[in-house]
Order: sequence, then structure tokens, then C-alpha cells
Amino acid sequence: MANLSDYMPFRIDPANVGITGGTINGVVIGGVNPDAATFTTVTADSAVAGTQTANATGSTTLDFSANQNFVLTLTGNVTLANPTTEAVGQSGFIVMIQDATGGRTVSLGTEYETAGAGGLTLSTAASTTDIVPYIVAASGRILLGAPQLAFA
Repeated sequence: MANLSDYMPFRIDPANVGITGGTINGVVIGGVNPDAATFTTVTADSAVAGTQTANATGSTTLDFSANQNFVLTLTGNVTLANPTTEAVGQSGFIVMIQDATGGRTVSLGTEYETAGAGGLTLSTAASTTDIVPYIVAASGRILLGAPQLAFA
């Protein structure tokens, strides 16, 4: 019977890796005994692929550690406050639905960025839905894509 190491183009000696604490993101294959096909899985910090659904008015902070996507019904003017829970590389979408009154606006905290610093212009008609994609480029930098407007 072949050993796992027979199929590996290289071998890493776990005793010489030099990791002493910290966080490893992903899966470590080989563990302490690659010949015996011992596998060690490390759980990485990441957002849950869930969706937060909420009515929103005033200052609203999105919980990126618990959700990847957000569906907000705007019941008043909203300011997306700077979060502290985003993870670099996280991406998803923010759906913004005007309530039956419409005319609601969305302002952005300083950690939300738009192309050309143009801000976010959304539909204002009652009951319309806009979708805004995002990606977290770095801690404190949430890049917003072009909104898809006026789903009705």
C-alpha cells in the first residue's frame, strides 16, 4: 500500500514549519504524520452565509460576522454605520427595499466606499427594491458595487 507522501510533490516537515500560535485559515493536510494520512482541520473565522432581514431607520450597523447578505426595508432615512465585524475577502449583497411611503435615503459611514467616491444613489419610489453588491477589501474598507435599481 502506498503512503500519502508517495503522491505529494514535496514534503513539509511539521516539526520545522515554525508556527507557534496564531490562526491558520483553511485546511491543513498531513498534520503530524503525513505518511499515515493523518488530517487536521482548522476552522477559520468567516462570515456565516446567512441573511439578515430587518426594518431599518436611523443609524444601522450590519453584523458581518453573523451574516453575508442583508435585506433592509427602509422605514426611514438610514445611515450605514461603520461595522467592526467585517472579514477581509467577505462579499455579498445588501438589498434595500423602500417601504410603502418611499423617498428614503441611505448615507454611508466612512468605511463604505463607492467608485469615484460618488456615494450611493438608490431608487426612491415606494416599494422598489435595489441590490448593492459589496466586498471587504481590507479592515475598514467595504467596497460597494454599482446598485441594481428599481426591481418592482
